[in-house]
Amino acid sequence: MAGAALACGDRTVLAGARVQADVLPKVDADLVSVQRPNSIALRIAMVAAGEADLLAALRWGHEWDIAAAALIAQEAGAVVTDARGQPLRYNSTRGEAFGVLATVPGIHAAAVERLAGRAASAIIR
Repeated sequence: MAGAALACGDRTVLAGARVQADVLPKVDADLVSVQRPNSIALRIAMVAAGEADLLAALRWGHEWDIAAAALIAQEAGAVVTDARGQPLRYNSTRGEAFGVLATVPGIHAAAVERLAGRAASAIIR
């Protein structure tokens, strides 16, 4: 509805969380796949709007692709960090950052824990 404030969901258990994915890996079979738009900003905004519970990107990307959506999601109550659970940093010399994780507050720690090994493997360039 136009003019309505965004609010992320209130899930507290990672199992059953809605994540934007075309196909989920077997290790994530307990998650629920929802539509995956071809825009990282839109996928973050889906968490802000309560249409998804989790967005995880484990790759290098440009800061400007996520900055506005990350702010919107945080204002809606979501937790937005890098893929390792650390605060996002902007204005790097290369304009790049590794990964982004946007979740409803109740599952962020569990998502960081689940993704830790994958994030560590993916960060190597």
